Amino acid sequence: MFRKAFIPLYVIVFAVLIYVIFIRDASKHPDWESFNENVFKKAKRENKLVVLHLGANWCHWCHVMEENTYANPLIIEYLDKNYITCKEDHDARQDLTSLYAEYGWPATIIFDADGHVLAKEAGFIDTDRFMTMLTQLHNNPTPLPDNSFQVDIRTTTDTSKQQSLDLLKKKFLNSIDVEEGGFNFGQKYIDFESFEYALNHSSSDTTLREWVENSVVNSTGIYDNTWGGIFQYSTNNDWKHVHYEKLLSVQARYIKTYCWYYKRYNNVDALKRAEGTAAYVDRFLAADNGGYYNAQDADLIPGKSAADYFALTDADRIKQGIPAVDENIYTSDNAELAEAYIILWATDGNKMYLDKAIKCVSQLMHTHKYNNAYIHGEDHTITSLKDNLAMLKTLMLLYRATENTVYKSEAAKLAREISTTFNSGKGYLYSYIGSSPIKATYNVSENIEACRLLNYASYFFKEPKYKNLSAELLNFLTNPILVKSLSTEAGILSAAEELSKEPTAAALMLKNSNALKSYFTAASISFPQFYFNNMVYTSKTISSDKIELFDAYDKNFILLCTSSYCSPPQFSIDAYKQLLYERLLSDTLKK
Repeated sequence: MFRKAFIPLYVIVFAVLIYVIFIRDASKHPDWESFNENVFKKAKRENKLVVLHLGANWCHWCHVMEENTYANPLIIEYLDKNYITCKEDHDARQDLTSLYAEYGWPATIIFDADGHVLAKEAGFIDTDRFMTMLTQLHNNPTPLPDNSFQVDIRTTTDTSKQQSLDLLKKKFLNSIDVEEGGFNFGQKYIDFESFEYALNHSSSDTTLREWVENSVVNSTGIYDNTWGGIFQYSTNNDWKHVHYEKLLSVQARYIKTYCWYYKRYNNVDALKRAEGTAAYVDRFLAADNGGYYNAQDADLIPGKSAADYFALTDADRIKQGIPAVDENIYTSDNAELAEAYIILWATDGNKMYLDKAIKCVSQLMHTHKYNNAYIHGEDHTITSLKDNLAMLKTLMLLYRATENTVYKSEAAKLAREISTTFNSGKGYLYSYIGSSPIKATYNVSENIEACRLLNYASYFFKEPKYKNLSAELLNFLTNPILVKSLSTEAGILSAAEELSKEPTAAALMLKNSNALKSYFTAASISFPQFYFNNMVYTSKTISSDKIELFDAYDKNFILLCTSSYCSPPQFSIDAYKQLLYERLLSDTLKK
């Protein structure tokens, strides 16, 4: 005779919890696959469509869609029967990000088996709408029209270029919210290229001066007063509806923004925010090897709003836990942070930031270089333009800051690589090189950066072919067909102004001691303008054509020069800074 077994209630509850958490939930998602060339072969073989869920591990609405829409049993069943379901982190896949960034995260892209796009959707999609979309596309898989522009740069004329620039300026002025700062289209944040263009013209344009000030002051709404650092943006067309993720690239952007605003208008609060942002980065995103992690999650619990959490004190946040950190180290974001730290060092004088920048760049040179270029992360199959542009810019700045020829030599190699390997021969640079199921094409923002950097590099390395390529890129970027498709791109306006004249260079003639040198370098690096250079000459490095000028005075002196002009000599740092700011910021880059 068997005795009836007695199982305590707490054991039953524990078993149910184990099942719910680790067994049932483990199957509550589609059978995700990597998005690669094999996906479309499989889709043809199985007569299925392909859905790509492109999100980010720090993204609140990505979590919500994964925890709700993609966890719905009906959705899972329908996807399994009719679709190949792919999930990728956009931070890791620059080939996909360069093409689909405009759609926001999560981005949902659906393809047929031949790789034709059937649908592109931005943001969270609830279960009912997603099921409707999936069903309709399965029943009628009609590709979307190809809206890519085949731009022939030969059709860009001087007249059409000027018309395009006039239109771009009009679009830019219509896009900004002068009263509240930021843009007027829903999300509040500061775009650096827009800020840079406006700052350069803020002396002669009171509207842009007001916009710059209101943008910087009101961006306190997305600044974390407890930990420091900047949240990605605010919605609802104000600065109060915050998205709480913190991206490394965003921290770098605002450190530069605040440093430049401080140097331009002596706003101490802006400098404090730059330093507070750096403090956040070093506390939460610093890796042991000198690199920096990619991002911190918007949510403490994935899919659950963290507004209450971020209202807590430091101690109370720590008690509840810390939002997850994406511990990937990506080239572009790290190079951008290193650039920002170099500028912060030059601005507030704390050499710690320069040391961190040097260590970060050294780490990238050691771990992220592949052949003659830089890879994004650990994946060697794709080399992105964005990563290599960011490295080129930072290497040139680091040489200006340290005079270490290793950085200049590395930058020279990288400029050659960018101008050749990524060159499409069609007037633009490809967004990536390597193996991807998506055909490589152009990314407008990256080509703007390439246009400006290669033009600058033509003077930095005394290499005219870079200016010629930069001019081709500007013809592409100002082609009327392309410009009509753009909402606002202030960077094109800056590029056109820069190509119209050479950059001014500051030259320190070091005669008899190192006096002035460190102050000269810091003042030059912190000067709030990209299109500028600084050089130090001694009796051993001065060229023969400048020796007469070098010998004109017995003590150290500073000049502002172009190829056809030099300013009167300045014998003190204060006099140099006064001349620099008066001459180059009073009516910036006007022809």
